Amino acid sequence: MKEDVSVRVCGVQRCPGAEEDVSELVCDGVFKHTADGWLLAYEEPSEAGTVKTLLRFADGRVTLTRRGAVRSEMTFAAGECHTIFYELPLGRLTMELHTDSVCASFDGACGTLELCYRLTVRDETVSENRLTVTLAPR
Repeated sequence: MKEDVSVRVCGVQRCPGAEEDVSELVCDGVFKHTADGWLLAYEEPSEAGTVKTLLRFADGRVTLTRRGAVRSEMTFAAGECHTIFYELPLGRLTMELHTDSVCASFDGACGTLELCYRLTVRDETVSENRLTVTLAPR
């Protein structure tokens, strides 16, 4: 069963030698329980146009897929490293994603997902990140 939800996405990014950058998005989304986890879909505006985001959670692993003005697919699993791609209007960017932790706490369509991870390029850390997604009924 699909449920309409209010989605709050808060991102914190720390880059070496720079100040902490905090971003926040509040939007509407659709949440659905699956046999092995859940799905969350929402749209977000970007400077280049609308981006459709799908979060899939199953077995302690999160896959974040973005389509539209920005295209990417990121897999988060605690202690694992994955190669990721960002397709931007100016070209493709390849990075390594090192997941430190995946924490999810949900009761129905209410709850919080927190992802802590690092992005590296050629073994150099480019950012340390925390992404928190909070859901509430609409």
